[in-house]
Amino acid sequence: MTRLSNATDVRSWLVQLGIERVTVISPHLDDAVFSVAGILSACRDRAEVITVLTEGSAGHNDAWARTTGFADSAAEHKARRQEDALAMSRLGCGFQHLGCRHDDLNERSVGQAVDAMTQSRTDGLSRTLVLLPAGAGGPSPSTPLSQLAWRLLRRPWGCMPHGEHELTRDLFWQALSGSRARLGFYAELPYAWSHSNRALQERLHRVLGCHTELVEHRHDISEKTRLVELYPSQLIPIFGPNPVYRRRVLERTECLLMA
Repeated sequence: MTRLSNATDVRSWLVQLGIERVTVISPHLDDAVFSVAGILSACRDRAEVITVLTEGSAGHNDAWARTTGFADSAAEHKARRQEDALAMSRLGCGFQHLGCRHDDLNERSVGQAVDAMTQSRTDGLSRTLVLLPAGAGGPSPSTPLSQLAWRLLRRPWGCMPHGEHELTRDLFWQALSGSRARLGFYAELPYAWSHSNRALQERLHRVLGCHTELVEHRHDISEKTRLVELYPSQLIPIFGPNPVYRRRVLERTECLLMA
């Protein structure tokens, strides 16, 4: 296991790996910052976040949109794109919104995104580290009892696990496995808060047949909290109103699982 204690450690580690660019694939308009804001901040001059599901439409997941204070999913995503652009500006790293809705996430759309990534680099992706979501939340609870158990375990904050994280992981893993990129996974908050890193490693091996090396980064909690608070529409529904609880969740060491 590799332990990185500060931003200098992160930059030195990337140099040792021969990495010049870091691309984080974020399923939604907050996952990258919630999960690896410290790592992104440490390598902001060479980092980019590509967010996949950036569009909503009326009638799709409107229940969550109303929970976050919006009339429908389209209005929610419009506000979240603005939140994300501000957070990326504060971080100082590049970002791209792919413009996908839930129904657009498939092999074709991901293949086009990977082709564009490859063509934008003069060396292909040979010196690029691409970090995919680990799918820490697992599958969606399928019964009312399992949904209640999740809410209670989250005490009671945190949105339900859903298949979009796993689908994003699997499609990009498939599309990038034949490339020259260095691949890894990141443990997503808030889902990963109730899992051990070892359990995530075992799940990745079971699902993808992928052996991974654990890398932990001890981030600056105050800086991360300030960045997370730039997503006000999601803050209380996901982390709750208690700042002490929120800090406990965000203090979890940032975790990478390097393939």
